[in-house]
Amino acid sequence: MKMKRYIYALVALLMFVSPLYAQENTTGISFFKGTFEEALVKAKQENKPLFVDFYAVWCVPCKKMAKTVFTQEAVGKYFNEHFISLQLDAEKGENVQIAKNYKVVAYPTVAFIAPDGKALSVNTGAMNADELMEAAKIVAGESVSFEELYNKYKANNNDLDVQQQLLLKAPSFLQAQEGMEADKWVTRLQKLYKNYVAAKAPTKIINENDYKIILTLEGDDDKEHKQYIVDLINDHLDDWMKAIGKAPAYYIAEANDILAEDLAKDGNIKYKDYVEKVKNQYAKAYDVIGLKGITPYEKSKLYFDALYNLYKNKDVDGYVKAMQTYFSKMQDNLRAADYGKAAQNLYMAAGKSLKPKDHEVAIQWAQKALSQEDAVMDRVNYMVMIGDSYRELKNYAKAREFYNQAYAETLRLENMEMPQAMLQDAIKQKLATIELLEK
Repeated sequence: MKMKRYIYALVALLMFVSPLYAQENTTGISFFKGTFEEALVKAKQENKPLFVDFYAVWCVPCKKMAKTVFTQEAVGKYFNEHFISLQLDAEKGENVQIAKNYKVVAYPTVAFIAPDGKALSVNTGAMNADELMEAAKIVAGESVSFEELYNKYKANNNDLDVQQQLLLKAPSFLQAQEGMEADKWVTRLQKLYKNYVAAKAPTKIINENDYKIILTLEGDDDKEHKQYIVDLINDHLDDWMKAIGKAPAYYIAEANDILAEDLAKDGNIKYKDYVEKVKNQYAKAYDVIGLKGITPYEKSKLYFDALYNLYKNKDVDGYVKAMQTYFSKMQDNLRAADYGKAAQNLYMAAGKSLKPKDHEVAIQWAQKALSQEDAVMDRVNYMVMIGDSYRELKNYAKAREFYNQAYAETLRLENMEMPQAMLQDAIKQKLATIELLEK
């Protein structure tokens, strides 16, 4: 399950604009101007918990919370009365270690911290005003805490309303736990989560709060239970979409695609069972996605058949031919990542056995991906892939050119110090390899 990670997917779109928190807020939260240590001192002096907004300058949801949640008058009034509030760029200077201490792994993350520095609650992911206020009131003792809810649950383990509240609060509570204590709670809540779903299935679970619980607590490790959840939603998809919108249909399609892809890459012919579900069992979910000029089944069959043939049989020529057909039929449905994944699969499945003509194809695909991609991390990846192919083609000048371009691209990650350093070190090693090959 995801419960050990508690991570919402990071936003792929990178935005390099003016500083996120440059404007002074006069009606919302009044943020302390100083360091984390100075804020803790003030928290001790005023006997208030510390509220910390851990953000990254490229994070779009962080910007949205700063603009639409922190500025609300009611939010400001409550937070200014009950907390010392601080905003930290979690990828800058000493803040990197502070964020690490509080297990910040995605943005936005907001944390409530006692004056002695102990985490009271850590919440990952964007929150609206009501969610943020609820988290704050729990810390302030004005709303029921996770521990209180758990005691209620132990007193009456058949109360599904208490269980729902408990599971909704579980991710933020778990993120504030450490070591064996965290492992203990994960085990408890895994069991509770599965029992809760089974007790409310199939129709009582169709609501926004329970869908949120599924999204945050259902992972990919237990494939049998994941399949159960997918089928549970699919069997009542019309009701789910009435309650939530189109999101449950996308959940089904994404989960089915992941299962098919994993099996195809493992060379397991059972991937075909999941491809057939596209036109049979899950047809309604896939139709919601809406493709132009190609059916979801045709798309899935083309792609996964090609993938299986490549990984199982190492048939590079067959894969290239199949993917060319796939691209021609997909047309307007294609994204940069489709070309990028196609090239990456060549490297991963065939590696050193690729022939010069195969590297030329990989370069073409990676360049198409690069021409359509704005996200820095992906651009760096595609440039390095192109450089690797040129290196194998013994065109060392071109390889160096793309490695240098990739290095230059990493300079845009100036507020992401750790990933920037790792990428730059890897690229330096590749450049050093080129120098040795040229001698």
